[in-house]
Amino acid sequence: MISNIRARFSEGVLTPLEPLNLPEGEEVTLHIENGHSQEPPSQTTTSDTPSLIEMFDKIRESVPGEAQDDLPPDLSKNIDRYLFR
Repeated sequence: MISNIRARFSEGVLTPLEPLNLPEGEEVTLHIENGHSQEPPSQTTTSDTPSLIEMFDKIRESVPGEAQDDLPPDLSKNIDRYLFR
């Protein structure tokens, strides 16, 4: 799961500015972005990088047609229910 959470750094500790929906003791990986930075994020796109649509098409093509027919009709709406039963 990827979430963007704002936090404040004080006395060597990052404190979230909003509640986190995580179990106690859960290990996470942080990507630190300074909110005061004036530099735009670097763009790492190249002509060899497929577009998002191309990536989705490749994934869709990798799933056999009969398997797609067996998917529940509400899969996209209730993905968590199916992934984390």
